[in-house]
Amino acid sequence: MLLKSKMVQRLSGGFLERWGTNRVSALQRLFLSTHKDRQVMKLMKRVRKEVGGPLTNEAFILLSLAKSQRLLPGDFAEVGVFRGGSARFLCEGKGDTTLRLFDTFAGLPEGSEEDGNVFRKSQYACSRPAVENYLKDFENIKYYEGLFPDSTEGVDEVHEARYSLAHFDVDLYEGTLACLDFFYPRMLPGGVMITHDYSILAGVKQAFDEFFADKPEGLIEMPTTQCMVIKLAEQ
Repeated sequence: MLLKSKMVQRLSGGFLERWGTNRVSALQRLFLSTHKDRQVMKLMKRVRKEVGGPLTNEAFILLSLAKSQRLLPGDFAEVGVFRGGSARFLCEGKGDTTLRLFDTFAGLPEGSEEDGNVFRKSQYACSRPAVENYLKDFENIKYYEGLFPDSTEGVDEVHEARYSLAHFDVDLYEGTLACLDFFYPRMLPGGVMITHDYSILAGVKQAFDEFFADKPEGLIEMPTTQCMVIKLAEQ
């Protein structure tokens, strides 16, 4: 329950978070290295060194999902890009699939009461040019700068696209709910929506729990902090 402590969460974004996640990632990578592909483990280590990114287990899940979901005809999307760590794993697995990346590129907006006042405005900021440079070797990536979903206004291709994989890492209740409102009706049957921080951030969990309370899909909580949903059929 330590990671659910608001006091601990208010320390996020600094040296202690980087120190702790680096060591947890290293331990996870050590175990996975006993039975997973060596090149994948090298990739995990390299991305962690370059930009931080998700913990090893979460990164492995994103990479595996990308490899699987690219077999469907839809696009991929990520809301909450930060330095591009999780996007890198989506890129490594997506093949020729279009990946649409949404971020303010100026950090988090103001939180709401549901979030418990654990984040600071502009926390987790990283410039768009930095992310574009980091992912420059991959094709079919499109960037949308601004607060989601305002950043999609007037962009027909985003609204008209169908999606096979959508990854959310927005930390906040209102942002998570906006992601679900936007992507749920646009997901292909068999499409996956997955979020970071479901089991540790109250606002993220509340948004998912509320949104799917009257939906036919069930939530799949994972041993990581992630939670995912598989779209069953057209609504």
